[in-house]
Amino acid sequence: MSARTARSADNQSASSAMGRVWVALCLMVLIATGIGATFWLQQNPKPNDNITAPAHPNVLLITMDTTRADHLGCYGHPDSITPNINQIAREGVLFEQCVSAAPGTLASHSSILTGLYPYVHGARDNVGYRLSEANTTLAEVLKENGFTTGAFVSATPLHRRSGVDQGFETFRDADTEPMLVGSTTSDRAIGWLRQHAKERLFAWVHFYDPHFPYEAPSDFVTSAPNPYLREISYMDAQIGRIIDELKRLNLYDNTIIALVADHGESLGQHEEMTHLYFVYDTTIHVPLILRARGIAPENVRIKSPVRTVDLTPTLLSMLDLPPLPVSQGLDLQPLMDGSTVALDVPAYAETIAGKLTLGTSILRSIRIDNWKYIHAPQAELYDISQDPGELKNLAADLPDQTRSMQEALHSLIAESPRIGDREDHAASLDASELAHLESLGYVGGDQKNRIAVANELDILEPNGGDPKDFATEISTLSDAQHSLSHGEFQRAETMFRALVEKFPNVVGLRERLARAIFSQDRYDEAIEIYAALTVDHPNNVSVRYGYGRLLDKVGRRAEAIEQLATTIRLDPGHAEACHDLAMALREGGKVEEAIHYLKQAASTRPSYVQAHVDLAMLYLDLEKFDNAVTSFRKAVKISPENPRLQAYVAFALLKAGRYDDATSAARTALSLDANYKPAQRILSDIKRIKAILSKTKQGNTEEVHGT
Repeated sequence: MSARTARSADNQSASSAMGRVWVALCLMVLIATGIGATFWLQQNPKPNDNITAPAHPNVLLITMDTTRADHLGCYGHPDSITPNINQIAREGVLFEQCVSAAPGTLASHSSILTGLYPYVHGARDNVGYRLSEANTTLAEVLKENGFTTGAFVSATPLHRRSGVDQGFETFRDADTEPMLVGSTTSDRAIGWLRQHAKERLFAWVHFYDPHFPYEAPSDFVTSAPNPYLREISYMDAQIGRIIDELKRLNLYDNTIIALVADHGESLGQHEEMTHLYFVYDTTIHVPLILRARGIAPENVRIKSPVRTVDLTPTLLSMLDLPPLPVSQGLDLQPLMDGSTVALDVPAYAETIAGKLTLGTSILRSIRIDNWKYIHAPQAELYDISQDPGELKNLAADLPDQTRSMQEALHSLIAESPRIGDREDHAASLDASELAHLESLGYVGGDQKNRIAVANELDILEPNGGDPKDFATEISTLSDAQHSLSHGEFQRAETMFRALVEKFPNVVGLRERLARAIFSQDRYDEAIEIYAALTVDHPNNVSVRYGYGRLLDKVGRRAEAIEQLATTIRLDPGHAEACHDLAMALREGGKVEEAIHYLKQAASTRPSYVQAHVDLAMLYLDLEKFDNAVTSFRKAVKISPENPRLQAYVAFALLKAGRYDDATSAARTALSLDANYKPAQRILSDIKRIKAILSKTKQGNTEEVHGT
């Protein structure tokens, strides 16, 4: 049965005066508290024709990490305290059935920004992938059309090295932290809005707060009954701060506001505590709300399924701008204005997390109307209208419907566009970035082997175990990774040993077992595991690199250099191996070789800040001060809001004797952090040096006159 858009006006009235009074009282309470908004939100009012559309609207995209649709007040959760999100929904269009393209942060955000599914844009997982420059993003299109663009993201998966920074003139990420609390992100966004209030703006603000372990700030008081809802309530408060600032700047009614989540959270359903490994609606049914005064109607709820890949095409259409050059999404305006009742296109989602971490099958889902099919070793078919919890698998009972959905999936993949080459989508991570991702619960494997195949049809058929048969092991893996990242090494070792026994051929599990053992100062035992791995997997880049790093940590420098050099021979583009080899060579006094490999690291990955910094440090040691300035400035260009990097530039300029330039750079550092002591010391040194020079010059002048 075709899904219909619920757009008939809500004209029900109470049958008695008492009933009308009761409804009015309920509405007053609901509006005042912001709770239970779905009760009163109309399903199909007509747009207000008396409101003139703004001539040059701004765009605010707010992405809410790990936010289930059914845990927001405006989507019907009775205990969710989200008054600001509810208000935006009241003033705009709420899509009841929006399907995310993936249950992971990078893959989903890349789909939101490009209108493409993960197997097309290529950024399929948080670890080892990036959004290649072959893609065209919403920010790039808006920048080309005169928008000032700024992004403010809150977690490592969306670090600028992920590629989602394309098109943003300002891009503030978590920098050296795994994640940021919402207040920090909203502070940054508000400051930028104030600075650029007179320009035409596109701002993307990403909040990470509802992510596990659900720890809302201690000073945030709310009556939400559980930690997850408290995090959502805290995020709502931060959204409210941004909305208030838009109003203060007189930008609110001139701004298209899009609220969307990247994915949801299982919260124990389907034997998954968090997200990433399955494609049930717990993690891919997400909220989508659009508010565009004078452009889109108000108080509208749309039941027809839509996709997150539809958001960018819709925003461009609302702005009367050309569409993306390649897109799998559609303009949602016909749904919003009532000229159509359904998109009649499939909604696709995927996860490759199980394949990458445990060797299980890739999972794909496709939804058409109310039918949802999951392509797995044990096929799954659900009627979402009758079974929203996806508890009754109808695949065996309805073979014809199952076959029809399989054919639709095959057609979707076969007819999809192709973006870039396989290598474009690979991303290498430095040690700190990988540690940050792991601290957030994300598990990586051999990055060199994570590149998507050229022809997606070649891997369409399920290959490997069915992830749902390994739900317990997946939970153990997540728990073990959390323990490893939070210093519970003995506990992590116990769990990784159990997983290695279950999956002896999964290299990444043996690597993590070695790390857990190494972290307990049992160095020889850990190194023995890696030595065995190099025998079993001599061409595995991750193994060679990990082995080299461990050897370097215990001072076995010659062996470390050998393993790191082997890593580079296997993968010349392994930027962090080049960096670490350079550092080992520097410690051995081979400075020129170290410079060579640092240059290779920086050229292989131009966004690699630490490579530029360490190269500059070597130049300082060699008293090549101008070269040091150049390298430090490359680091600043990547992360211009970092006062430490600005101070490095100032120091190099000071050493080069360029005192005025050094003063300017130090003041820039202090403009970012007024209390940054290294910059203060540099200014003090410059003042002292100038005083000495002035006194010396004066003395020389007096000596000449005296003569």
